[in-house]
Amino acid sequence: MSIKVINQVMQTNDYNLFKKLEGNRNVNRVHVKRLTDNFKTKYLVCPIIVNQDYEVIDGQHRLEAAKQLELPVNFIICNDYGLQEVQLLNSNTSNWRKVDYLNAFCDLGYPEYLKFKIFMDSYPDFGIAASEAILTGLLSGTKSGSVSKDIATNASGSMAVKYFENGDLEIPDFKLSKILAQKILQIQLFYDGFNRASFVRAMLGVLRNENYDHDVFINRLKMQPNALYHCSNVGQYKQLIEDIFNYRSRSKVSLKF
Repeated sequence: MSIKVINQVMQTNDYNLFKKLEGNRNVNRVHVKRLTDNFKTKYLVCPIIVNQDYEVIDGQHRLEAAKQLELPVNFIICNDYGLQEVQLLNSNTSNWRKVDYLNAFCDLGYPEYLKFKIFMDSYPDFGIAASEAILTGLLSGTKSGSVSKDIATNASGSMAVKYFENGDLEIPDFKLSKILAQKILQIQLFYDGFNRASFVRAMLGVLRNENYDHDVFINRLKMQPNALYHCSNVGQYKQLIEDIFNYRSRSKVSLKF
C-alpha cells in the first residue's frame, strides 16, 4: 500500500492569521452556537481549509467556534483555492431545514422567532411556509436586501436575502397575523387544502385587496361548497378565488392585483 502526504494539518492559536474570502457567505450565528456546544463535549480534529493567503475556503464556522472557546485551530493550506472551490464545497453540504433555524433561534432567545413558535403552536394546521407568509406578509422565503448578506436566487432569477436563516425575522403585526389566520381557517369547511402554502399566499394577496369582502367570499363558498380545488401556483388560486367571489354577481371585481 502506497501512502502519499499531500497537505499537512497544522495548528495555531493565532486567530488573526485567518481572513474572510471576499464573496464568501457571512458566518451564521446559529451554526456557530451549534458547533460551540459540540466542541464543549468533544473537540474533534476537523481541519479548516485555507488558501496560500490564509483566506478561509471551508470552515468559517468551525474557526469562529474555536475562537470563542479559545481552542487551537487545525488547518490545511490548499494553494490557489478560491470562491469556486467554496461553492463546490458548500454544494456538497447538507442544508438545514427552516424549522431547524426556527428551533435554533428560539433556543438563543430571539424574540421574533419565539413569537413565530407561539403562532405555530396556536395554529398547528399551518406549516412553517404558510405561517411565515401570514406572519411576515412576504409571499416567498426571501426579501430584497443588501448583497452583503447570504444571497439566494429566486424563481425569477433576481437576488434575494435569506433573512429567516440569518436571524433577521421581523413580524410587523402579530395581532393582525392572528386575524388573518382565523379568516383563512374559516375556509377549512369548504377546502381541505386551505393550509397549502400557495393557497395561503393567494388568500393573503386577496385579503389586501380593497375590493375583497371576506364575508361575501364565505357566502359564495356556502353556495358552491366544492368550488375550491388544488391549483399549481398562487396565480391560479387567485383566479379561482376571484371566479368564486364573482359567482352570480352582477358587478364583477378583480382580485388578482
